[in-house]
Amino acid sequence: MNGIALRQQHQQHYHNSVSGLGLNKEGKYRPSTVIRTDTLTDKYTIHGEIGRGKFAVVRKGINNETGEEVAAKYIRKRRKGKTCREEILREVVMLELGLEHPRLVDLKEVFETQNELILITEFCAGGELFTECVIEESFNESDVIRFLVQILEGLVYLHERNIVHLDLKPQNILFTKPFPDGDIKVCDLGFACLVNTGEDIRDIIGTPDYVAPEVLSYEPLGLYTDMWSLGVLTYVMLTAHSPFAGKENQETFLNISQVNLDFPDSLFHDTSPLAQDFITKLLVKEPEERMTAKQCLQHPWLTGRMEKILEISVEETKANSDNPESTNQDTDCESKLTNENSSEGKSANQNLDNSSRTLNKENPEEVLREISKGNVSSERENSSSEEVTKLILCSDILDPPQKEVEGLSSVCNENGDCVPYTGTDNDDGDDDDNKVSLV
Repeated sequence: MNGIALRQQHQQHYHNSVSGLGLNKEGKYRPSTVIRTDTLTDKYTIHGEIGRGKFAVVRKGINNETGEEVAAKYIRKRRKGKTCREEILREVVMLELGLEHPRLVDLKEVFETQNELILITEFCAGGELFTECVIEESFNESDVIRFLVQILEGLVYLHERNIVHLDLKPQNILFTKPFPDGDIKVCDLGFACLVNTGEDIRDIIGTPDYVAPEVLSYEPLGLYTDMWSLGVLTYVMLTAHSPFAGKENQETFLNISQVNLDFPDSLFHDTSPLAQDFITKLLVKEPEERMTAKQCLQHPWLTGRMEKILEISVEETKANSDNPESTNQDTDCESKLTNENSSEGKSANQNLDNSSRTLNKENPEEVLREISKGNVSSERENSSSEEVTKLILCSDILDPPQKEVEGLSSVCNENGDCVPYTGTDNDDGDDDDNKVSLV
């Protein structure tokens, strides 16, 4: 079965699973939001571009009457010569189902032109979490705890409504104000879908570093799929490094499938043992064994006792480094885990400028077969713990992304190489090769 057939099968499952929730009798997506066809600029003044993707551009806007700042996401309705209006309306439906929660980006209204659907959402002035935790490496452990609690509040809200996000990553988490003053908003429900409705959802979808093992093995997806991504996200927020990154996506997928997880002392020497415990209870291969979003909020690392716990753990870490003979059980266990795994340290073969490889669009299962046969090699056993892979700005598995750092951007070409983005626009709706998907 090729990649197109996989997606068609997924779409049929999805149609079945959301019957009566955002779909009409013909199985078409049915947003409750009125789609306006009047002129957008009569209501909003549109300013500069704040994000760009393969099929979408996000611009800042101002409400002419109220002065409110908004984000206007222009999404092209034709992709590779085919209409994708229904796929865009699915995103609108998911946004509607997640409305009215302070941790989720608010959809305000939708406009439609001949070539585009335009989603008007709230504007988040603080930008992406990615910038602070990866580019600036601004977070301490207390920051991570604070923001994880907020992310989980949004995730609990979605999961209580059986909505799985399927693309949790730092680029899809925004700050309402510049760090450290802003709060968290989860955004981009373009991959989100409803689950636990009696139909299996299977798809090869997501961002390589963050996809769960069940995605790679084409097993049913569920709320637990988000929990794996949250475990990776937590690791990234604490260290600005990816736990599973390889030279190419295939190696990354092998590391994920085998749960090749380690906690190098170079990254975790000043992090509490409970943080590692939190991560290991999410990065579990068996989906049903992962913590739920609600259980995460009850984990000792995130509870109100954390200030004291952090003080104790930092003191223990310092004492352990000063006294190798320390007999503290928790720190001994942590040290043993770190020492055992650091010998398999990740190779420094990825960086922010050379990062993305994608699955074969037409035949993604070919890569999955290689993974299952163990034919994808990993060089971790030959690397030192100091050679830890920097977080990759990975591509969507089926759509290479644009990468933006402080206004500078590059794209991944068809060979998976990152090249400077020229800013070329083509709005005829048919030439997609120069565009990349939002991250």
